Amino acid sequence: MKRTWLILIPVAVAALAAGLLALRSSLAPPDKSPGRRIVSLAPNLTETLYALGAGHEVVGVTSYCNYPPEAQTKEKVGDFINPSLEKIVSLQPDLVLAEKWSSSKVSRRLSQLGLRLVETVSPASVSEIYDLTKQVGEATGRTDEAGELVARMQRRIEAARQRASRFRYRPSVYVEIDPPSWTVGRRSYTSEAVSIAGGRNLFDDMNRPSLLVSKETVLEKNPDVILSFAAKAEEIKARPGWSDIKAVKEGRIIDDFNRDLLSRGTFRLVEGIEQLQQRLERMQ
Repeated sequence: MKRTWLILIPVAVAALAAGLLALRSSLAPPDKSPGRRIVSLAPNLTETLYALGAGHEVVGVTSYCNYPPEAQTKEKVGDFINPSLEKIVSLQPDLVLAEKWSSSKVSRRLSQLGLRLVETVSPASVSEIYDLTKQVGEATGRTDEAGELVARMQRRIEAARQRASRFRYRPSVYVEIDPPSWTVGRRSYTSEAVSIAGGRNLFDDMNRPSLLVSKETVLEKNPDVILSFAAKAEEIKARPGWSDIKAVKEGRIIDDFNRDLLSRGTFRLVEGIEQLQQRLERMQ
């Protein structure tokens, strides 16, 4: 029986691949010109496409693509690591935008099917968000729009830096992206955003994008402000020993922030910076 299964498995895989190739071959050859039917395989790419005016060309998105609201009306192709290849091919895209994921084999399979694929690197800094915006602009024939969007971001970020320079002091900010104590290190645009807004990431001494820290370490570092993306203030206050943290004592817990503004890696990071800066400014 085991031997039979070992024979059938590769046959089934080959049959699936053949079916996908047959479906693809029935379509028109891939167009190398800017995309007109686009499938986006990441939320930040979907947001960027809409920001550049290409939203009407998007025909498929992942189940995580929730902004802008119009994106939720598009055909869903699954998640961004293992989307449905059959669904993607059925949408007849002439451009597929995806982020590079070492754990995903989708990119290779899409290329084998003859689809035009443009891969981007998940940004880790503000400058890399600029690069991603320009790359999407180039892939969709909207280089001018991308340049203008980047320029607007740069102007608003510089204005935020100038405003932060007038702060009386820079409060330390503990950013809890997920319970129990997942946070961001220095190598992340979220940490950079906190700095531009006028704060200081509590774990900016850690040279990594994100990390799990102990609650005892947070206690020892005693942040001035807690920015929580998931846990509510009451839950944080109830944690053993956390009532001694300065942010808790002084009621400086921000638990109603739109996490997507600081965790998506798109032009909307500027909105997140400006909103966070307003909150920090009131605490001066």
